[in-house]
Amino acid sequence: MSDTFLEEFEKYASEGLSELGLWLPPEAWERIKRYFQTLRDLGIPLGLTALKEPKDFAIKHLLDSLMVVPHLPSGPLLDLGTGAGLPGLLIKIVEPKREVWLVDARKKAVSFLTYVAGLLRLEDLRILQATVGRNDPLPRAYFAVVVSRAVTDLKNLWGLAESLLAPGGQLIALKGPRAPEEAEALKRPDLRVDLIPLELPLLHATRNLVKISRHENRQGRV
Repeated sequence: MSDTFLEEFEKYASEGLSELGLWLPPEAWERIKRYFQTLRDLGIPLGLTALKEPKDFAIKHLLDSLMVVPHLPSGPLLDLGTGAGLPGLLIKIVEPKREVWLVDARKKAVSFLTYVAGLLRLEDLRILQATVGRNDPLPRAYFAVVVSRAVTDLKNLWGLAESLLAPGGQLIALKGPRAPEEAEALKRPDLRVDLIPLELPLLHATRNLVKISRHENRQGRV
Protein backbone atom coordinates (compact mmCIF):
# COMPACT_ATOMS: atom_id res chain seq x y z
CA MET A 1 0.00 0.00 0.00
CA SER A 2 1.37 3.39 -0.94
CA ASP A 3 2.06 6.16 1.58
CA THR A 4 -0.44 8.29 -0.35
CA PHE A 5 -3.15 5.71 0.25
CA LEU A 6 -2.42 5.62 3.99
CA GLU A 7 -2.33 9.42 4.21
CA GLU A 8 -5.68 9.77 2.45
CA PHE A 9 -7.22 6.95 4.47
CA GLU A 10 -6.12 8.51 7.76
CA LYS A 11 -7.39 11.94 6.68
CA TYR A 12 -10.92 10.69 5.94
CA ALA A 13 -10.93 8.34 8.93
CA SER A 14 -9.89 11.13 11.32
CA GLU A 15 -12.57 13.47 10.03
CA GLY A 16 -15.24 10.80 10.33
CA LEU A 17 -14.22 9.66 13.80
CA SER A 18 -14.36 13.27 14.93
CA GLU A 19 -17.96 13.41 13.71
CA LEU A 20 -18.72 10.26 15.67
CA GLY A 21 -17.05 11.69 18.78
CA LEU A 22 -14.56 8.83 18.95
CA TRP A 23 -10.90 9.27 19.86
CA LEU A 24 -8.37 6.52 19.23
CA PRO A 25 -5.00 6.18 20.98
CA PRO A 26 -1.86 5.87 18.82
CA GLU A 27 -1.62 2.08 19.27
CA ALA A 28 -5.17 1.63 17.96
CA TRP A 29 -4.43 3.89 14.99
CA GLU A 30 -1.36 1.88 14.05
CA ARG A 31 -3.30 -1.38 14.25
CA ILE A 32 -6.14 0.03 12.16
CA LYS A 33 -3.78 1.24 9.45
CA ARG A 34 -1.98 -2.09 9.38
CA TYR A 35 -5.30 -3.93 9.24
CA PHE A 36 -6.51 -1.90 6.28
CA GLN A 37 -3.17 -2.27 4.54
CA THR A 38 -3.55 -6.04 4.85
CA LEU A 39 -7.21 -5.93 3.84
CA ARG A 40 -6.36 -3.98 0.70
CA ASP A 41 -3.48 -6.29 -0.19
CA LEU A 42 -5.25 -9.58 0.52
CA GLY A 43 -8.95 -8.83 0.81
CA ILE A 44 -9.59 -8.10 -2.86
CA PRO A 45 -8.05 -11.33 -4.21
CA LEU A 46 -9.79 -13.29 -1.42
CA GLY A 47 -13.14 -11.73 -2.26
CA LEU A 48 -13.50 -10.14 1.19
CA THR A 49 -13.82 -6.58 -0.13
CA ALA A 50 -14.49 -4.93 -3.45
CA LEU A 51 -13.37 -1.47 -2.32
CA LYS A 52 -10.23 0.15 -3.69
CA GLU A 53 -10.23 3.85 -2.79
CA PRO A 54 -8.96 5.12 0.58
CA LYS A 55 -12.09 7.22 1.13
CA ASP A 56 -14.28 4.15 0.66
CA PHE A 57 -12.18 2.08 3.05
CA ALA A 58 -12.43 4.84 5.65
CA ILE A 59 -16.16 5.47 5.34
CA LYS A 60 -17.75 2.21 4.21
CA HIS A 61 -15.60 -0.13 6.29
CA LEU A 62 -14.09 1.73 9.26
CA LEU A 63 -16.67 4.39 10.08
CA ASP A 64 -19.66 2.26 9.18
CA SER A 65 -18.37 -0.41 11.57
CA LEU A 66 -17.41 1.86 14.46
CA MET A 67 -20.77 3.64 14.50
CA VAL A 68 -21.92 0.76 16.68
CA VAL A 69 -19.33 1.28 19.45
CA PRO A 70 -21.19 3.91 21.54
CA HIS A 71 -24.24 1.62 21.64
CA LEU A 72 -22.52 -1.56 22.85
CA PRO A 73 -23.16 -2.99 26.32
CA SER A 74 -20.14 -4.31 28.20
CA GLY A 75 -19.28 -7.98 28.17
CA PRO A 76 -18.39 -10.73 25.66
CA LEU A 77 -19.19 -9.88 22.03
CA LEU A 78 -19.83 -12.16 19.06
CA ASP A 79 -19.66 -10.89 15.47
CA LEU A 80 -21.95 -13.16 13.49
CA GLY A 81 -20.96 -13.52 9.82
CA THR A 82 -17.91 -11.34 10.36
CA GLY A 83 -16.38 -11.65 6.88
CA ALA A 84 -13.21 -9.57 6.91
CA GLY A 85 -13.76 -8.74 10.59
CA LEU A 86 -16.26 -5.94 10.14
CA PRO A 87 -17.25 -4.79 12.68
CA GLY A 88 -15.92 -7.30 15.24
CA LEU A 89 -12.19 -7.07 14.64
CA LEU A 90 -12.31 -3.28 14.54
CA ILE A 91 -14.25 -3.27 17.82
CA LYS A 92 -11.50 -5.43 19.30
CA ILE A 93 -8.87 -2.95 18.15
CA VAL A 94 -10.60 0.04 19.76
CA GLU A 95 -11.68 -1.95 22.85
CA PRO A 96 -8.68 -4.29 23.35
CA LYS A 97 -9.83 -5.53 26.78
CA ARG A 98 -13.19 -6.79 25.49
CA GLU A 99 -13.60 -10.50 24.83
CA VAL A 100 -14.49 -10.81 21.14
CA TRP A 101 -15.49 -13.83 19.07
CA LEU A 102 -15.53 -13.76 15.26
CA VAL A 103 -17.48 -16.42 13.39
CA ASP A 104 -17.84 -16.99 9.65
CA ALA A 105 -18.71 -19.99 7.51
CA ARG A 106 -16.02 -19.28 4.92
CA LYS A 107 -12.55 -20.77 5.31
CA LYS A 108 -10.88 -17.89 3.45
CA ALA A 109 -12.38 -15.34 5.85
CA VAL A 110 -11.23 -17.33 8.88
CA SER A 111 -7.73 -17.78 7.43
CA PHE A 112 -7.48 -14.04 6.75
CA LEU A 113 -8.66 -13.14 10.26
CA THR A 114 -6.31 -15.62 11.90
CA TYR A 115 -3.39 -14.11 9.99
CA VAL A 116 -4.41 -10.55 10.90
CA ALA A 117 -4.93 -11.40 14.58
CA GLY A 118 -1.37 -12.69 14.76
CA LEU A 119 -0.02 -9.75 12.81
CA LEU A 120 -1.67 -7.26 15.17
CA ARG A 121 -1.01 -9.33 18.30
CA LEU A 122 -4.62 -9.23 19.42
CA GLU A 123 -5.35 -11.17 22.61
CA ASP A 124 -8.61 -12.66 23.91
CA LEU A 125 -9.89 -12.92 20.36
CA ARG A 126 -11.49 -16.16 19.16
CA ILE A 127 -11.97 -16.92 15.47
CA LEU A 128 -14.19 -19.80 14.41
CA GLN A 129 -15.26 -21.28 11.10
CA ALA A 130 -18.86 -22.32 11.63
CA THR A 131 -22.40 -21.95 10.37
CA VAL A 132 -24.46 -20.79 13.33
CA GLY A 133 -27.27 -23.18 14.12
CA ARG A 134 -25.72 -26.16 12.36
CA ASN A 135 -23.90 -28.03 15.11
CA ASP A 136 -21.73 -25.00 15.76
CA PRO A 137 -19.38 -24.99 18.78
CA LEU A 138 -20.47 -21.58 20.09
CA PRO A 139 -21.47 -21.36 23.77
CA ARG A 140 -25.16 -20.81 24.46
CA ALA A 141 -26.55 -18.12 26.80
CA TYR A 142 -23.07 -16.55 26.99
CA PHE A 143 -22.73 -13.33 24.99
CA ALA A 144 -23.69 -9.89 26.27
CA VAL A 145 -24.05 -8.74 22.67
CA VAL A 146 -24.19 -10.29 19.22
CA VAL A 147 -23.42 -7.84 16.40
CA SER A 148 -24.05 -8.27 12.71
CA ARG A 149 -23.62 -6.14 9.63
CA ALA A 150 -25.58 -6.92 6.46
CA VAL A 151 -25.83 -10.69 6.99
CA THR A 152 -29.55 -11.47 6.72
CA ASP A 153 -32.93 -10.01 7.64
CA LEU A 154 -33.72 -9.27 11.28
CA LYS A 155 -36.14 -12.15 11.76
CA ASN A 156 -33.58 -14.73 10.64
CA LEU A 157 -30.81 -12.93 12.49
CA TRP A 158 -32.69 -13.06 15.78
CA GLY A 159 -33.36 -16.75 15.22
CA LEU A 160 -29.60 -17.32 14.96
CA ALA A 161 -28.60 -15.03 17.85
CA GLU A 162 -31.28 -15.72 20.46
CA SER A 163 -29.81 -18.87 21.98
CA LEU A 164 -26.33 -17.33 22.09
CA LEU A 165 -27.30 -14.36 24.24
CA ALA A 166 -26.91 -14.30 28.01
CA PRO A 167 -29.88 -13.09 30.07
CA GLY A 168 -30.28 -9.38 29.32
CA GLY A 169 -28.15 -9.72 26.18
CA GLN A 170 -28.74 -7.77 22.99
CA LEU A 171 -28.58 -8.37 19.28
CA ILE A 172 -27.32 -5.22 17.53
CA ALA A 173 -27.62 -5.07 13.76
CA LEU A 174 -26.49 -2.37 11.35
CA LYS A 175 -29.08 -2.17 8.62
CA GLY A 176 -29.99 -0.12 5.57
CA PRO A 177 -33.28 1.47 4.49
CA ARG A 178 -35.36 -1.70 4.95
CA ALA A 179 -34.74 -1.73 8.70
CA PRO A 180 -38.17 -0.31 9.69
CA GLU A 181 -39.93 -2.93 7.59
CA GLU A 182 -37.83 -5.74 9.01
CA ALA A 183 -38.30 -4.47 12.57
CA GLU A 184 -42.06 -4.36 12.10
CA ALA A 185 -42.04 -7.97 10.87
CA LEU A 186 -40.22 -9.01 14.04
CA LYS A 187 -42.73 -7.49 16.48
CA ARG A 188 -43.55 -10.00 19.20
CA PRO A 189 -44.87 -9.56 22.75
CA ASP A 190 -41.72 -11.14 24.19
CA LEU A 191 -39.25 -8.92 22.31
CA ARG A 192 -38.10 -5.35 22.61
CA VAL A 193 -36.99 -3.87 19.28
CA ASP A 194 -35.43 -0.39 19.22
CA LEU A 195 -34.68 1.33 15.91
CA ILE A 196 -32.03 4.06 16.12
CA PRO A 197 -31.41 6.19 12.99
CA LEU A 198 -27.74 7.10 12.49
CA GLU A 199 -25.88 9.23 9.98
CA LEU A 200 -22.80 7.82 8.31
CA PRO A 201 -20.04 10.43 8.67
CA LEU A 202 -18.78 12.32 5.61
CA LEU A 203 -21.36 10.76 3.29
CA HIS A 204 -24.22 11.85 5.57
CA ALA A 205 -26.13 8.77 4.50
CA THR A 206 -28.78 7.24 6.72
CA ARG A 207 -28.02 4.00 8.53
CA ASN A 208 -30.20 2.19 11.02
CA LEU A 209 -29.00 0.52 14.17
CA VAL A 210 -31.46 -2.04 15.51
CA LYS A 211 -31.29 -3.34 19.09
CA ILE A 212 -33.23 -6.49 19.91
CA SER A 213 -33.54 -8.12 23.31
CA ARG A 214 -35.92 -10.30 25.23
CA HIS A 215 -38.78 -8.20 26.50
CA GLU A 216 -38.54 -6.82 30.03
CA ASN A 217 -41.11 -4.07 29.81
CA ARG A 218 -43.47 -2.75 27.18
CA GLN A 219 -42.04 0.72 26.81
CA GLY A 220 -39.89 1.83 23.91
CA ARG A 221 -40.71 -1.01 21.53
CA VAL A 222 -41.06 -0.53 17.79
